[in-house]
Amino acid sequence: MIHHPNPATWIPLVIHLIEANLPVLDRKGEEWDHMFTSAYQFGCDALIALGQAEETGRGARPLAHPRLPEILPRWDDICVTVLSLAHQCGLLSYRLPDGRESPEAAAWWGRHEDEIMPPPNIIAAHGLGPARGAPEVLPVLRALGLVEADRWTAAAEPLLWRKEPPEWDLDISADPRFRQALDRTIIEMPAGIRHELDRLVNITEADVTEGMIRRAAHQEGLRAQHGANRVICLPLTRESVQQGLVFLRIHELDWLFFSSWRLPDGWLSPPERKRAMEIFHDSLAIRMRRAVVAQLYPDLPEFSG
Repeated sequence: MIHHPNPATWIPLVIHLIEANLPVLDRKGEEWDHMFTSAYQFGCDALIALGQAEETGRGARPLAHPRLPEILPRWDDICVTVLSLAHQCGLLSYRLPDGRESPEAAAWWGRHEDEIMPPPNIIAAHGLGPARGAPEVLPVLRALGLVEADRWTAAAEPLLWRKEPPEWDLDISADPRFRQALDRTIIEMPAGIRHELDRLVNITEADVTEGMIRRAAHQEGLRAQHGANRVICLPLTRESVQQGLVFLRIHELDWLFFSSWRLPDGWLSPPERKRAMEIFHDSLAIRMRRAVVAQLYPDLPEFSG
């Protein structure tokens, strides 16, 4: 069982880290702008969930009288938020097994591959690779229980599975704990979740016909707005509409797992779903969705990709 640190030890540090690293909307700094970037969106959502801000169209606005809510957001989602924001801001870098920065990361930050970088200060442990944390982020990772004695803790492993840093080449799906979680996810699946899965993977002829009508109307709207000679639309066929519906349904399947499933809990109860944050691009949830769909619907491989 994972030991969750006392919120009193990590909440102030988390709030300060997020507030200090979110982009501001203007020079006055009266609002935070998430810039439609995942890590910044998570940060704004965390401040709102922690009673420090209110939502705006582009992010969050500090409350004049912030107050922690009676029901706090999930600790694991806060941890993923901190990991995401720290990495986005260059405060946390994942390293190759030998401690070097990957060529892809160097290119992202505009550095030369042979540029000498400070060595890792978070040691590989519990199946996780080395990393380098900035001074302002390390105390937060310690308070959250993710780092201890300069190495990753066991509690950090399933959380970093949700990020799946490419530098570490993790083989999550082959881990026995993933296989056990897969069995539990299927066996303990609530009836409502199974009904939703069945609906999403079943694209009927009526769905395709309705999709063709919507797409044709959309194309006509574009031509009316911009001129028929200036709008080039792809051929409208039942096959293309079917492919588009598969893409949309996969997106909905992912969101079902983003909002309703966590490791090691499995399917969340209604109260826990209310505490869950909208952590999308969750690599672990996507892997579990693929595995569940592949096992339950082997004749529909297009939905397990």
